[in-house]
Amino acid sequence: MYQPRRAGGPAATESHLEEAPEASKPSRRGWHLNAADRIGAAFLGLAVTATAGALAMSGTAVAAPIAAPMTTPDVSGRDAAAVSRDVSRPQIAAEDTLAVAAASKAVKSPTLQPTRTMYAKDKATAVSAPASGASKVASLDAADKVVVTPEVNGKYRMVRVKNRQAWVLNSALSNSKPSPKQVADANAPAAKRKVPKGSVLGLQPEAMVVYRAVMARWNVKNVGGWRAHSLSVHQFGRAIDFMTYSNTSQGYAIRDFLVAHAKEFGVDHIIYRQQIWTPYRPTWRHMADRGSATANHMDHVHVAVKDR
Repeated sequence: MYQPRRAGGPAATESHLEEAPEASKPSRRGWHLNAADRIGAAFLGLAVTATAGALAMSGTAVAAPIAAPMTTPDVSGRDAAAVSRDVSRPQIAAEDTLAVAAASKAVKSPTLQPTRTMYAKDKATAVSAPASGASKVASLDAADKVVVTPEVNGKYRMVRVKNRQAWVLNSALSNSKPSPKQVADANAPAAKRKVPKGSVLGLQPEAMVVYRAVMARWNVKNVGGWRAHSLSVHQFGRAIDFMTYSNTSQGYAIRDFLVAHAKEFGVDHIIYRQQIWTPYRPTWRHMADRGSATANHMDHVHVAVKDR
């Protein structure tokens, strides 16, 4: 006969009493909770994967770029005539014709353009070719401006003189303009003529220094010196008249030479062609008309020196 057991009796504490396993119990959770568990597991897997990728990326300095997938262009829809080499292409043919014509055209030598201005150091000759026997194109005086080009051939440089192309010795040209003294000395002939020793024309020793310097360089036919009845320093033997007459180029050359060496010669004043120059006022000033060409010093250079 069945006897029910008490809840607190010994039978309730027996360990051999078997209970239904937990898995066999029917689930009381709803379907939405089970779905949430599955989605959470999926997100957890993605997070783990992302973390592993970040750790792998941190081990390299630069991530290698992912190459774009290669695709093969579909040419099935193209017009075969558009890509065919057998079809005439007028624009390309015209360009080819122009290219051939340009390649076969003779190339002319470029004309060198003048680049800068230089100055003649001394008297020089511009010639037609860079050779010593070339024909003369023009003569240059000291300080003459010359427009030069970059073309150099040996000792010569190509220049433009009187709107003509010519050649000048490179050593005869300077970047800077010579000083008036350098110009005067360069345009003056070298001292080659013999001059008598001692005093001539009643000139004092200080005037003889000027006389010898000028006469050694220029062949002046007539020279005036001491004159007893002169109102100028001619009466003291300290003035000289170099008669150049109509040879004004010689007169100006002598005049400039005397100015350039005025301190050395002890010049008091110089007069030429109705103009006067003095060391204390070193500019050429006009003089009043004295009535004749000789009185106005149109035909000679007058120089007076100080008593030293």
